[in-house]
Amino acid sequence: MAAGSILNNISALSASRQLGITQGGMEKTIQRLTTGKRINVAYDDAAGLAISNRLGADIRISQQARRNAQDGIAYLAVGDGALDEITSLLTRAAELAQQAQTGTISKSNRQALDLEFQVIASAIHNVGENAKFNGQEVFTTGDDLYAAVAGYTTISIVVGELSDAVDFLENAGLELTDATKAAAAQTALATALQDVSMQRATIGSQMQYLNTISNTLGIQIENFTAANSQIRDANIADEVVNLTKFQILSQSGTSALAQANQSAQMMLGLLR
Repeated sequence: MAAGSILNNISALSASRQLGITQGGMEKTIQRLTTGKRINVAYDDAAGLAISNRLGADIRISQQARRNAQDGIAYLAVGDGALDEITSLLTRAAELAQQAQTGTISKSNRQALDLEFQVIASAIHNVGENAKFNGQEVFTTGDDLYAAVAGYTTISIVVGELSDAVDFLENAGLELTDATKAAAAQTALATALQDVSMQRATIGSQMQYLNTISNTLGIQIENFTAANSQIRDANIADEVVNLTKFQILSQSGTSALAQANQSAQMMLGLLR
């Protein structure tokens, strides 16, 4: 305060200004403690906010990419399950073909074997037609099916088509009505089993690849989240320390302002 002045109390103005700064710091600290975020508005850290927003987008994109990869695994699992059933049916058909080749079996018995054989052929065709994932056919007639993974690229998920070696069972007119025809059917069945086994091996390798992508994306999400947390999240221990500091400063600042305001009263003593 200027010496002898009752018009301007500089000490009180300074104390009031400092008290306002303290109150602002306390409010920001309380906001950080209640939200858990170090950056609540852009001016808290403009550059950090820009980086954090991009990291947040990367996290969500990677999470969706991981779900895409897991959907691809589920899609391939449907195809593998269908081919597993087809393998069982082909094995039974081969067993019937072997039985039909024996010379000790009667014609009527061969007809019974052939009846089951034809039912198996129809069942294999139905398994292929009814294998679907989310309303989409798993086995195609030639076009590859695709699934997006990793968020930025696309890999081909090829379950493939039921090979000619499998389709022949219904369309090629194979039968077990005599030993010669049964031997021809068994040769074709061996080829079909090999084709199906190779398809399952291909599906298995693709499932393993997608599983690797899913795991990699999981690690990526963890790293993005850690980096974003480092920038965006409040350090609670530090903020508690700050809160205590601002509480003490607020109390002492209020007391100092009261003393500064009372100092003007001292001038009245000169008027007595």
